[in-house]
Amino acid sequence: MLGLFAELKRRRVFRVAGFYAVVSWVTAEVASVVFPALQLPEWTVTFVIGLLLLGFPLAMVLAWVFDIGPGGLERTAPKEEAPTRGWHHVGYLALLAIAMGALAWVLYPRIGLGPDTARDSIAVLPFEDLSQARDQEYFSDGISEELLNMLAQVPDLQVASRTSSFAYRGQNIDIRDVGRQLGVDTVLEGTVRKAGEQVRITAQLIDSSTGYHLWSNTYNRELKDIFAVQDEIAREIVAALQVELGTGGEEAIPARAAPPTSDMEAYQIYLQARHQWKRRGEASIARSISLLESATGKDPDFARAWAGLAAAYVVYPGYAQEDQAPWNERASEAARRALSVDPNIGEAHAVLAEIDFMNRNWADAEAGFFFATNLDPTDPTARHWYSILLRSAGRLSASVEQGEEALRLDPTSPVLSFNLSETYMALGYDDQAERYLQSARDLGFHEAPRGIGAVLALRQGNLEEMRSLIEDNVEEAGADPAIADLFMAAASDDKALAELEAAVDAAGDALGGRRSMLPMLILSGRSEEALELMDEITRDAPDALELSLLWIPEAAEIRRDPRFGEIMKRVGLVDYWKQYGPPDDCRLDGEDLRCGFLAVAGR
Repeated sequence: MLGLFAELKRRRVFRVAGFYAVVSWVTAEVASVVFPALQLPEWTVTFVIGLLLLGFPLAMVLAWVFDIGPGGLERTAPKEEAPTRGWHHVGYLALLAIAMGALAWVLYPRIGLGPDTARDSIAVLPFEDLSQARDQEYFSDGISEELLNMLAQVPDLQVASRTSSFAYRGQNIDIRDVGRQLGVDTVLEGTVRKAGEQVRITAQLIDSSTGYHLWSNTYNRELKDIFAVQDEIAREIVAALQVELGTGGEEAIPARAAPPTSDMEAYQIYLQARHQWKRRGEASIARSISLLESATGKDPDFARAWAGLAAAYVVYPGYAQEDQAPWNERASEAARRALSVDPNIGEAHAVLAEIDFMNRNWADAEAGFFFATNLDPTDPTARHWYSILLRSAGRLSASVEQGEEALRLDPTSPVLSFNLSETYMALGYDDQAERYLQSARDLGFHEAPRGIGAVLALRQGNLEEMRSLIEDNVEEAGADPAIADLFMAAASDDKALAELEAAVDAAGDALGGRRSMLPMLILSGRSEEALELMDEITRDAPDALELSLLWIPEAAEIRRDPRFGEIMKRVGLVDYWKQYGPPDDCRLDGEDLRCGFLAVAGR
């Protein structure tokens, strides 16, 4: 074998092989980039690489037989030791086969990079409204969302969430930047022109790596055929993507069992309502409710409208500062009406699970969220709500998983970043908590990040920043800002603690009563006072206890106290833990909860 390598070196075969490999790689790179840009078919790239592979053994044979000397191309003279020449030839052929395999492995990824190659991710941008009055944005958004939902049902096709894609509305941004930011291979964009009962839809599928069109088409239809044309567009897109799905192409999209409604007027009202819902805010949610009630009145079997109405009902009191209970009753009735028509609507199941969570029906909420996220894995709201339940129950690792997945589905949502910040703060991972908190702020979340900010400031020893954040919260609640100084002093001064209790009582509902003191008691290490207050809160109103706070590292002593388990029984969590597993830091010993098994991480 050593003789063979010496002979290969003498004949300069290694030098030729290396030079050929470099030239082949550069040629393949150039072809894979330039040919698609020139709109050449995919087979041209494959053809070039095939020629390079076929040329390799020829180059190696010529390198073995010939050499370039002073007189030009000359036949290489054999060595005098002839007895091993036959073995040299056999060994050379074996090495040649190995080298060809290695070269093919290097060049193979370049095959199929043309515009028709298999791609497995897509973002659906909001279709532009080109109607004469520019008053049909809700309709064009509805078309886009329908296509997104249909494509999301294709196995192995990753679809960017609606909120992430729609964040690019009205922006003159390069499609290649959109692809990079959302992490998708392709982008679908288009236009909608609606005039009376006629609809003209233009759709374009674009390769996000090159910016070149993969497919486009225009559809002129009557409004009554809108669902059929949505199916047609989705199937043509999947065929253009050539996603490797086993059954292949068009058959990958599940057939639509039936249109969501046969009443086109109800459908258009529904689209207007969803347009308002996504804007949020008290006025928009109220308008959404009014429209959805109208849509369900026109078509009582419109399941999607009932599910949307349920979601609007359940979030409205939070914006309008109204009592949650009567709205939950309306939401539950609407959700069940939706499920009576279509039992597979994930949004309706998520609403029922959220109501169960609000009512501390832990096991039912867990089952409901699990079912909703499996019915519609692309819904970030269901995963977000589920993440909050898991954090409240002390299952922080599982909460992070759901929160991370929700944020992956909707990376532009500030509330999802804030949720992850709160969970990482509870885990004691301050760097991650700060990063997600800053992300929430950057995305426009200004409502309530001060609580987490105050905890992080305390852990960093920045007491002045902590006091400032508490003062902002107190002032925003409409109470005397001086109470912030009492919160700070009460951490170590019994007299200040008594003064704080009096000030909180005087503030009435503005600060939420005495339970607003619980964070200060936990963070300052006043475990005895914290347990007494927790006992008081749960005896009067178990639902009023802020549970997420109980899993932070500073509450470790509280969790180790036997009274903590009794309080958790009162809240209903012990029965939940028996069925779904205890908190990360605890164990169940029969009916008894024992905590304090994990070291504090990230501190």
